[in-house]
Amino acid sequence: MILLIKMNNKDMLEWKKCNNCGFLQYKTHLRCLRCRFNEFSIIEASGQGKLLTFTILTAPPAEFRDHDSYALGLIEFENGIKAIGQITTQNNLKTGMKLKPVQKKICNNLDGKEVYTYVFEPIKKKID
Repeated sequence: MILLIKMNNKDMLEWKKCNNCGFLQYKTHLRCLRCRFNEFSIIEASGQGKLLTFTILTAPPAEFRDHDSYALGLIEFENGIKAIGQITTQNNLKTGMKLKPVQKKICNNLDGKEVYTYVFEPIKKKID
């Protein structure tokens, strides 16, 4: 069995925007976390992501026993959507750098099932 946090067909992250107060939240919530309204519009993360902050986890949970450490970051997209996720590298990370979401297997859970989700990969600068 494979567990998956789905992105849409264009490999973009989706959130819900409350139709009453405009609050953005993760799509699994049934009611707005701010005003408790239950009607939403689907909003896709758009543009490139910007790394707001990050940390290197050196004592990962049991599911990540194959990794000595990994990077975890808070990323903000151009339309204001924010996401937390693993970063594909620990090298040369800087706040403000541009990242993009990609689907990747992140671990096997404690039952041995593969877990896939989005991770963030630095966008390489084009050399002219």
